[in-house]
Amino acid sequence: MDLPREDALRWIVSTYAHQRAAFGEALGTPALVQPTGEFFPDEFQRDAASVQRLLRRMMSYAPLAEDLGLELAFLEAEGDHAGGCGSAACGTGGGAGARATVAEVEDGYRVFIAVTDVSNPDVLTTSLARSVGALVLHEAGEDCEDGAAPEAEIAAVACGMGVLLANGSAVWAKSCGGLRMAQATVLSVEEAAVALALFVAVHDLKPSAAQAHLGATQREAFDLAQAWTESNPLIVEALRERPELLASGLFQ
Repeated sequence: MDLPREDALRWIVSTYAHQRAAFGEALGTPALVQPTGEFFPDEFQRDAASVQRLLRRMMSYAPLAEDLGLELAFLEAEGDHAGGCGSAACGTGGGAGARATVAEVEDGYRVFIAVTDVSNPDVLTTSLARSVGALVLHEAGEDCEDGAAPEAEIAAVACGMGVLLANGSAVWAKSCGGLRMAQATVLSVEEAAVALALFVAVHDLKPSAAQAHLGATQREAFDLAQAWTESNPLIVEALRERPELLASGLFQ
C-alpha cells in the first residue's frame, strides 16, 4: 500500500482547506464520531424509520439545523447489480458506484439510499456520512450538484465522520464469487485515510483514537497517512490556523 499520488494529496489538502476557510466557524471543533453505542445509541431494525433515525443522529454531529426538511428515497439495484447475492461485495462497490445521495426539493432535501446498503452497517453509515457532507455543502451555499462528489466526502471528514467514511472505503465481504473488497466511497481507502489523518492532526487528537475502530486495511492506510502528516507540520499548521493559504492548492 502506498500514499496517494502527489496531485491527489494536493487536492485533498486544498479541498479540506477551502472548506475550513469557507465555513470553518460553523464546523467548529467536531467530535471524532465512532461506530459505538456512545455515538449511536438508537436501536436499528433495518427499516425506513431506523435509517431516518440514524441519519438524523449523524446530522446532529454536523452544523445542520435540527428541523432541516428531509425525505428518504430507497433505490433498488439496477442492471448488472440486480440479482446478486445482496452482500456489500455484490452491491454498488467501487468508487464509481458511490452514487449521488442528495438532491434539493421544494421543502428541503431528498436523500437517496440503496436498499442493498441497509444490510451492511459500514456501507450504510458511509452512504449517510456522504449525505451529511453533501447537506453541509448545500447549506453552506457550495456547488454540490453531485451528491456523490468527493467534496461531500471531505466535508463528512471535516464534520468528524472520517472513521465511518474510511471503514466504508474498503469493505471485505463474501460475494457470489468469494471474498472480495467493495468500495462504498468515491475516495480510495488511501485518500480517505489521508483526510482522516489531517482531521486528527488539525484537531490535535491522538492517532489511537482514530485507529481504535478502523479495519485492518484502513489502519494500514492510516498509518501511512499519519506518517505523512507528521512529516508535513507546516501544512497541518496552515490548515489549522490559515486554511485560506492552502485553498488554491499552490503550496510546496
